[in-house]
Amino acid sequence: MVASDIYTIAKALSKEEFIKLSDMLRSEIKKSEIKPKKKYELPDFTKEDGLRYLLENHIRKN
Repeated sequence: MVASDIYTIAKALSKEEFIKLSDMLRSEIKKSEIKPKKKYELPDFTKEDGLRYLLENHIRKN
């Protein structure tokens, strides 16, 4: 089943039923406790590392 199909059906519900559906979905999400993805941490770069990268990869030699 596709979310867009469910959305179309949910929009056809009465206001009261839509609120009930919304509450049921929220309670399911809270139960499953969605864990955010870990962010990729960059290593500590020095100015020299940045300059070296720019020189090697972005500044063209004539």
